[in-house]
Amino acid sequence: MRGFTGLGTQLEQLCSSGQHHIVLTAPFIKAPTLARLLDKVPDSARVQCITRWRPEEIVAGVSDLEVWPLIQKREQTSLWLRHDLHAKYYRADTKCMIGSANITDAALGWTRQPNLELLIELPYGEQFVQFEMSLLSRCIQVDQQIYEQIKEITQGLKEQGVINISPAQDVLELSFAVANVSLGDIDCWTPRLRHPEDLYLAYIGRLDRLSTASQQAALGDLASLPVPMGLDRKMFEGYIAMLLLQLPVIRQIDVFVEQPQKFIAVREFLGNLDCFKSPDFDAERAWQTLMRWLLYFLPKRYSLSQPINLEVFLKIGSN
Repeated sequence: MRGFTGLGTQLEQLCSSGQHHIVLTAPFIKAPTLARLLDKVPDSARVQCITRWRPEEIVAGVSDLEVWPLIQKREQTSLWLRHDLHAKYYRADTKCMIGSANITDAALGWTRQPNLELLIELPYGEQFVQFEMSLLSRCIQVDQQIYEQIKEITQGLKEQGVINISPAQDVLELSFAVANVSLGDIDCWTPRLRHPEDLYLAYIGRLDRLSTASQQAALGDLASLPVPMGLDRKMFEGYIAMLLLQLPVIRQIDVFVEQPQKFIAVREFLGNLDCFKSPDFDAERAWQTLMRWLLYFLPKRYSLSQPINLEVFLKIGSN
């Protein structure tokens, strides 16, 4: 077990020891701290950096979007997002460190008033192999479009002064109870509201303009998506777009449609995902609804081509 001080030096030593594969995993990553660690990584090593990007946390300054330009500058280096990440996990080949420290100067002891943190060095065993497989199974790889999307949202939040995030579901809790909505499993989430342009009406409380079925669907979707209150339509729709890009089902669809796919092919792909293999799952309706959401909230990333008697869905941008 390592001591309580000098964690930054110990993590630098771990990074410098890796010759093949380095994994840096933390919810909060500051660009200067990451740059200091990457400087220690041998040129031969492949680096996977895994974090989470919540706009409110970026606005608050606990994480930096500027880590993306750093990642781009280094060969064999990639950045991944996982929406529910809390683990702090670092590996260089067969050496691991786990504990409480994020990739920030305060966590690693590089400030005058550092945090009290802990990192423990352990060998890379089967439990860590399984952990990494589980970790990456629900990650989405950052590309330039995802970076620009989240950058736009965070800048808008700064301009609107939206920093203290209050999830919409807290405000609408009574409505959810009345609507008898279940939050469900976010790993298997697909939208219920057939007309995505109506989601903002539910968000601002104009449920009277929606049918009963649309009210329940919209409230269920808002309950599953932690959107801050007080956003205008443009910011709200951008925030939804950012959340969609980080959800597991959308990530799998995103990879699948890198090559243009017919409607029926995507429908079958969706129906064959493990979390949807149940007799009552309507893959056609689910894909129809999800396709509308992707086209509405992410029009720069997805497109629908409609030759005679055919619908072809494709990804049009990422770099």
